[in-house]
Amino acid sequence: MYATISAQPMDRDDSLVLDVSFDELYRREYPALLAVATALSGSLTDAEDVVQDTMVKALAKWDRVGRLQRPGGWCHRVLVNALRSAWRRRRTHGAWLSRQRRVEASTAGPNADVIAFWGAVRRLPERPRSVVTLYYAGDRTVEEVAAILDVPEGTVRSDLSRARTALIKDLREFQ
Repeated sequence: MYATISAQPMDRDDSLVLDVSFDELYRREYPALLAVATALSGSLTDAEDVVQDTMVKALAKWDRVGRLQRPGGWCHRVLVNALRSAWRRRRTHGAWLSRQRRVEASTAGPNADVIAFWGAVRRLPERPRSVVTLYYAGDRTVEEVAAILDVPEGTVRSDLSRARTALIKDLREFQ
């Protein structure tokens, strides 16, 4: 068990609060946060930076975050929001770059199938992209993904189904 139940009531209601130390949260959540960030950003270096920023935010707000029933979910939400902002910045930067040069530099990377799959995931619309990444790279359940993204579980299931269909089509075109 990762946490013990404490009899401290939460600010909003009389629910019990999980008593988790920041060190426990960091050890438990870091691998999944890194997997999600790497899958969404496509870069281990960028992913490590975003995960560290997320954990710094959690530590800075630990008095509040530590009392949440799911501090790991809070971390995932902060991470996904940070990556959304990064996507917007990249899109703007990419538009500027496309006006500056015609050929993008290419680099050697992992297996072509892995690159194709996560590239196809990154081409999905924002919410399905986040759903697929949290579900597969983050190894989260439908319920956990729904809580992190603050959407109904049915929406997560629907997004997963539609994303799978779109990915199959996109990856068939790749081959």
